Amino acid sequence: MAKKKNHRKTKKRATRAKHEARQLKKKPKITTFSLIAFLVGGILVLGGVYFRYHEEKSTTQTSKTSILKTTHIGLQEDRPTLSPLRFSGTFRMAYEVARAIPEVLDQLYCYCRCQENMGHKNLLSCYVDTHAST
Repeated sequence: MAKKKNHRKTKKRATRAKHEARQLKKKPKITTFSLIAFLVGGILVLGGVYFRYHEEKSTTQTSKTSILKTTHIGLQEDRPTLSPLRFSGTFRMAYEVARAIPEVLDQLYCYCRCQENMGHKNLLSCYVDTHAST
């Protein structure tokens, strides 16, 4: 009788081992829901990348258009720059450069958007008042 009990225990162990081996070999089941969720997530990510790219592209085109308007329409600054002696440190140096090369600054778009917000014509306009020192 002892032999039969040992035989049953070994048979159970062998069956358990086979069952565990089968469980390890089984591939995870891909459900329809998980597949749809994966595809929708991918579409959302790609859509976000697409719209972000086109938003940056349109912003760049707007900046280029503003630069062209500034340099080709003839919105030239006719007021003189402020005296560099009114300022100190790096602001003084900036106003000295503006006074030395006004024709260059007169052709550049100011990226602080003062053209849209303060009525400036171009980068040189920032140096005809104290805007460039703030």
